Amino acid sequence: MRAILIALTLLMLQAGVVNAKSTSAVRIGYVDINRVLNEVNDGKSAVVKLKTDFERKQKQLDKMQTDLKAKKEQFDKRAAMMKPDVKQQKERELQAEFMQVQDTYMKLQRELMAKEGEIKQGIFGKIRKVVDRIGDRDAYDMILTIGDTVLYHKRHREITDDVVRAYNKQYAKK
Repeated sequence: MRAILIALTLLMLQAGVVNAKSTSAVRIGYVDINRVLNEVNDGKSAVVKLKTDFERKQKQLDKMQTDLKAKKEQFDKRAAMMKPDVKQQKERELQAEFMQVQDTYMKLQRELMAKEGEIKQGIFGKIRKVVDRIGDRDAYDMILTIGDTVLYHKRHREITDDVVRAYNKQYAKK
């Protein structure tokens, strides 16, 4: 997909250079999407919300781990005096509880990742609208994201700060 995007971009740039002789040059802007996501007000509040949610879930997981550790220590102290069948039963119970802690950890991780993805998608949709408006307003022919596909760009063509300002202005909490 990236290779197609690069090839398409190069073709458009080449066509723009050819057309530049007859009309005006191609105007290209650049946006650092990750920086926008981190600097817009919605992104900042999302980070706080996700961090709070993570800390709450981490406390829940820590409590489960602490309880399991206490049970394991208690088992280790009494294991030598237990009958083999009772000892085996307690080991199975501890193992089952350990598996439950691991399952809970994986579930919490998936929930946090899903929530982060959902929040980012919502913000990204708004960023696209802002970039479209800036592109139309300032007569850009193309606006690219800075990342893996753009290895170099002229710094004066970067519009990341404009996107952050316009986003925060348009989507300010009322």
